Amino acid sequence: MTVAGPFPASASLAVAVSGGADSMSMLLLLSDWARATGRSLTALTVDHGLRPESADEARQVGRWCALLGVSHEVLRWSGEKPAHRVQEEARRARYDLMESWCAKHDIENLFVAHTEDDQAETFLFRMSRGSGPAGLAAMPLVSYRARVRVIRPLLTIGRQRLETTLKAAGQAWVEDPGNTDRRYARVRVRNRLAELDTNGISAAAVAGTARIFGRLRAARENQVARLAAEAVTIYPEGYADIDRMALTKADPEIAMLLTSALIAQTGGREFAPKRARTASLFRALIVGPETITRTLGGCVISASAARVRLWREPGTISHEIPISGGMSAIWDRRFLVTLRSASRRAAVSVSALGRGGWEAIAADIGSDFRHIPGPVRYGLPAIRREGYILQVWHLDYRSSRISENIMENAVFKVRSPFSGPPFWVA
Repeated sequence: MTVAGPFPASASLAVAVSGGADSMSMLLLLSDWARATGRSLTALTVDHGLRPESADEARQVGRWCALLGVSHEVLRWSGEKPAHRVQEEARRARYDLMESWCAKHDIENLFVAHTEDDQAETFLFRMSRGSGPAGLAAMPLVSYRARVRVIRPLLTIGRQRLETTLKAAGQAWVEDPGNTDRRYARVRVRNRLAELDTNGISAAAVAGTARIFGRLRAARENQVARLAAEAVTIYPEGYADIDRMALTKADPEIAMLLTSALIAQTGGREFAPKRARTASLFRALIVGPETITRTLGGCVISASAARVRLWREPGTISHEIPISGGMSAIWDRRFLVTLRSASRRAAVSVSALGRGGWEAIAADIGSDFRHIPGPVRYGLPAIRREGYILQVWHLDYRSSRISENIMENAVFKVRSPFSGPPFWVA
C-alpha cells in the first residue's frame, strides 16, 4: 500500500468484489487496512446478469460485507448482452460501471484483486497474441482511467496464498463456473499455466519475467515522453500532429511506440494496435512516399512531407449515451463530457456530430473554428434531443432551441505513456 500511495488521510476507497477467492481476500485485507488508517471503504459488486445465480451471489457478497462493517453497492449491467467476446465486453462494462460510480461519489482509488497468477496468465495470453515488450509487461501496480486510479496490490501474491488466508479467517467465497469454462481464452491459458507448473515453471517465474518487461517498458515510456515533448502537438478537439522529420530521426523503437500510443489514444482504444500492424504503418511513414493516408485502430493517419496527423475515423463512431444534468460521462472513450446541473429537465444524448450534423449547423459556425479539419469536426461530441443538435462545445455552437448551455465542457482525455507517470511496476 505504501508503494501504491500516497493516500490522503481523508480518502475514501472502493474495492471491486465479485465474491471469488481473490476479491474476498482483497476485501478482508483492505478492510483491515482502512479500519487501521481511519479511511472509509465501499465494496462494489457488478451483476453482469450473464448467469441466473449472479444476483444471489451479489446479495451474498453484501451479507459478507455487512459482517465486516463495509458498505456495499451492487452495480447492474443492463441492456442487451453480447453474443461474442463475452468476457471482454463484460470486463469493459464492469470497469465503466465502477468508474462511473466512483466519479459520482468523488472516490479516486479503485482496488482490484489481480494476483500473481493473473499476471502470469496475462503474460502468456499476450505472448500467444504476438505482443511486443510493452504488452508483455502485463499489468501495472497502478493504472489510470479517465476518472479513477486502478490499484492492484496483490500482483506479487499467488492465488493459493489468498485462498489459504480466507480459510484461516473462516471466510467462504463464491466459485465462478466461468473460471473453468474452456470456451474462454483466458481459461485455456490458465490451464496451460498449470501444465507449465508441473514441469517446473511456476506462475511466480512467469510473473517475474513480466516484471522484467515492466521495467523495460517504464524506461521506454520515459523516452517516449521526451520524444512526445519534442515532436507532438495534441489538440483539445481530439487529434494530434507529429513532426515527421523528428519521427524519422528518432530511435525507431521509441518512435514506433509513440506512434502506437497516439493511435490508441486518438482512436479511443484501450490497447494499442498489434505490433505487426503498427510496424507496417511505421515503415510507410519513414521510407514511404511523401503523402500517405492509412487507417488503423479506429483512427486515420495522414502524412505530408512535414507532419503526420492522426484523427478519429468518424465513420466508425457509433457510441451514443444518454446523459442528464449534473452528470459526467466518458464518450467514445475519448472525451469526458460534463453537463451543467441546471439542465436536468429533459433527457439528452451525446453522439458524434457527423458529416450531416456539421452541414446542418455549418452556417452558424464562426470562422474561428474553420481551422479544425473537416473529418475531425465530424467526430466531435454533440448534444442532441429528439434528433436535433442542441450544442457542440468545441465549436461554441448552441441551438436557438435552448436558452443556455447544456454542456459544461468536453475534455479530451489523454491516456498514454507521455501524459502521466511511466508504467508502474509491481
